[in-house]
Amino acid sequence: MNKGKDPFKRPFDSLENLVDKIRDVLECPVTVEDANHRLLAYSTHDDQTDAARIATIISRKVPEKVINSLWKANAIPQLMKSGEPLKIPEIKEIGLGNRVAISIRNQNEVLGYIWAVERDKSLSEDEMNLLKLAAQTARTELLKLNRQKKKREESYQGFFWQLLTGRYPNHEEIIEKLEELNIKPPANFTVIVFRFLEDIDVQTEQSIVYLITTSQKLNITFYAAMGNEFIILASPSESQGTEKTIADFILFFIDQMKTRFQIHQIIGASSGLSERLEHVEERYSESLEVVRLKSKFPEEMTEIHTYNQLGIFRYLEELLEKKKSNEYEHPTIKKLIKYDLEHKTDLLNTLESFISHDSNVNEAAKKLHIHVNTLNYRLKRITDIGETDLKSTHQKLSLYLDLKMRKFMNRKHRL
Repeated sequence: MNKGKDPFKRPFDSLENLVDKIRDVLECPVTVEDANHRLLAYSTHDDQTDAARIATIISRKVPEKVINSLWKANAIPQLMKSGEPLKIPEIKEIGLGNRVAISIRNQNEVLGYIWAVERDKSLSEDEMNLLKLAAQTARTELLKLNRQKKKREESYQGFFWQLLTGRYPNHEEIIEKLEELNIKPPANFTVIVFRFLEDIDVQTEQSIVYLITTSQKLNITFYAAMGNEFIILASPSESQGTEKTIADFILFFIDQMKTRFQIHQIIGASSGLSERLEHVEERYSESLEVVRLKSKFPEEMTEIHTYNQLGIFRYLEELLEKKKSNEYEHPTIKKLIKYDLEHKTDLLNTLESFISHDSNVNEAAKKLHIHVNTLNYRLKRITDIGETDLKSTHQKLSLYLDLKMRKFMNRKHRL
């Protein structure tokens, strides 16, 4: 091997030709992916290649379980930080054989990755250096692809903003525009909004796009960033997908942005599902309403992520306004406050926990860190002292609303 010669320092008609050349030089199967692990080109391989490579070629993207495992193995974070080749040992549980990978970079921006399968032999130091030269040549090709991709994304985002602001009220016009953009209309969709503490910069936006693209939990049709909000139009990956699928995605997104990219305190919310794209503006308004209420009632709405989960919170502000206009205090709450102060007990908090957990004594006892028997004893005391019937849905609902309003007003006074 001639150490001074760069076998890739010549024009290539396509990325496929470059990949075939890398395979010939290194004598192993090679794939090239974009920054979000979508397959761009791959070389030939024999019958003995591993399952992860086959799955990637079939679906034209790296399977989510493979990406997650590579994050857990700290492989992708290392590739994101460095332009040096990285040896990745076999991960049997996901069908990934020994690999050498390198990021294709334009200064500090990762444009994509080259993956070489080490099957019959381990790449030598000279071959690792050749892989670095291949990444430099691939950079030119990926920059061209990125320019085309950015133009497409600008067209997509411009149209998405028009949908969000109700500029396309006609269903037929929307379908016609989607065909023009070569986008398949979703069978149903939701609008998801993530609100960050600060305005979304370029690096944060790249991290967000990476996560939503690689998660494969939802089909993402459009996305856009505005100030400190990131907005997505998405649909469940499976036809049987429900709002739970969407709520799970929101929790996954918030958790992984914190774990992988150290970005904290994100509020996520989604609208209800809809079938007709002329209703995007309405669904967007629903998501914004959930975000607003989650900001206002953070403790009470910890487990609420979609518009249809709002329930009584849709009306809580109106009830608060009404409560401000009179001095009414629920008699049961009044009696329990007095008893707690005189006897240093915790009956009011016990009542709130019991009702908040849908009268489930096991869950409420866990939350209060007490035995179920202790909770049952307290509930009997609450019934006697507060002169209330905890088996009555109407009385519990009334107590729940008054407790939540009282808690919110007390919190506001402390601020």
